[in-house]
Amino acid sequence: MKKHLFLCLVFSFTATAWGNPVPTVDDLSLREQVGQTIMPRVLIGEQKAFKQAVLNGEVTGFFIKAKEGAVTQPQITAKNQARFIARQRKRLEKTIRDLNKWAAKSPHKIPLLLAVDYEGGTVTSPMFMGLKQMPSNMLLAASGDEKVVADMYTAQAKEILLSGANTALGPVTDVNSNPLNPIIQTRSFGDNSADVGRFSGAASRALENNGVPSFIKHFPGHGDTSSDSHYEQPVTALPAEELWQAHISAFQPAITAGGTGVLSAHVVYPALDDENTASFSSKILKGLLREKMGFKGIIATDGLDMGAVKGVGVEEIVRRAYGAGNNLLLLSGDIRDVKTARTYPGRAADYVEYTQLAAEPAVSAGFVRESAEKILKLKERLGLFESRAFATETGFDEAAKQAAEAGVTLVRDTQNLLPLKDKKVCAVLFADGIFSLQLRAFTDTLSNHLPQVNAVYSPRTPGKADEQAARACMARADVTVLGTSRTSVMDQKQYALVQDLLKQAEQNNQPAVLVSLLNPYEIALYPKAQTVLALYGPTADTARIAAEILLGLRPAKGHLPIKLK
Repeated sequence: MKKHLFLCLVFSFTATAWGNPVPTVDDLSLREQVGQTIMPRVLIGEQKAFKQAVLNGEVTGFFIKAKEGAVTQPQITAKNQARFIARQRKRLEKTIRDLNKWAAKSPHKIPLLLAVDYEGGTVTSPMFMGLKQMPSNMLLAASGDEKVVADMYTAQAKEILLSGANTALGPVTDVNSNPLNPIIQTRSFGDNSADVGRFSGAASRALENNGVPSFIKHFPGHGDTSSDSHYEQPVTALPAEELWQAHISAFQPAITAGGTGVLSAHVVYPALDDENTASFSSKILKGLLREKMGFKGIIATDGLDMGAVKGVGVEEIVRRAYGAGNNLLLLSGDIRDVKTARTYPGRAADYVEYTQLAAEPAVSAGFVRESAEKILKLKERLGLFESRAFATETGFDEAAKQAAEAGVTLVRDTQNLLPLKDKKVCAVLFADGIFSLQLRAFTDTLSNHLPQVNAVYSPRTPGKADEQAARACMARADVTVLGTSRTSVMDQKQYALVQDLLKQAEQNNQPAVLVSLLNPYEIALYPKAQTVLALYGPTADTARIAAEILLGLRPAKGHLPIKLK
């Protein structure tokens, strides 16, 4: 019998057979209806902080994160990375088991929506939770193929379900029209709204068709901003017609296809509403999204602890979020202050209850009921009230491999250097911790086919020792490969060193190759680089494919989904 017929199954963490009739919204008190609209962030390993809120029915679920970024992680190296990720996976699964166990003891035993941001490229948080590394949307778009996108998001859906989670806060549908955008970059499918819409629609349909609701984000578009809403209030001052053509229209395909959710942006668009950020704007969410674009699903806020809404109290956030038309509030507090954050769901319910006593309540109880009903129906549609079984083989590894084969891009080779044959190569690769293991695939592949390959693995910000090692490596080589990593901003020490190394190679008549590991917008800053590849995010697959392209073992199939300026 053929191998693919043997399908091993596991039960999801919701298989705590709920065994009770599915409650209707009218079975819930007003406090419990509020709870069905509140989704806080939970860090893996810190679920106990929200135990009582779950037992009380004060939350609809959680968006799950790890401590990457806000809290210092142990140094991740090639040696300890696999062990670290495996340990984090166990913490993720225990967090989900505990949350589901407590939900099964809540008054109506309503299961939880458990959401993740499953992205790639500049977003490394899924790896910090023990999830497999997702290729970036920009890599997928570089393939030009909707099937490549759909296959990858189909595999993502299966990985999400296998982990015990059940909801995707994605795909990113922002059109990255600003090369200096500090937050979107490779999270986007590109800088063309029609292409972004096409690929976002394919990703959303793949998630939905495989039992995972999608929340396209960040409506009406975060791609033109020059600041990061995690830390401050961005403003996009484009005229209304240009906003529609270049950004908003990209959201229409997924909306028309019937996607579950839209996640609103903490960005001000004066042409649409000169007083409110989109997440608090009824003109944008009710007038534009609901009425003009015909969206019938669930509108969710972005995280309500972000810098763009900093300084607004919980009660005011709740009032403004409901008033604007948000059905699902990602109501979180400071990541470093869990004791306070865990009180937010109860405070939201208190506020809605108490304000109903006023002659003109600050929050519409009817809107809360309508929102809770939408979410309960979603949970029923997903089968969360029943035991479910999932395939352990998700196809993720094969889909990621195919995406790399189709997307890695040879931007130019004006010196006709390729393929590399019988050359001594020096590879100087700039990347931090979590990417360290993946880059071995690049140098290992080169080593298997060339007489000599020496490598220098430098952190993104090189030190004096890294500079000395790079120069010594170059002195022994015929060809130098420089793997650069730009994240939200250009690292000036790396940039200066790479420019100097390119100049040194030119002076020595030594051919050089620039491999943009992460953010392809940096390529424009290296005009003297004559042979350039773009990976859109260093994964083991993109690293290996890049090496094979340099060696002439395969053609480069990808095309830049952005314009370099």
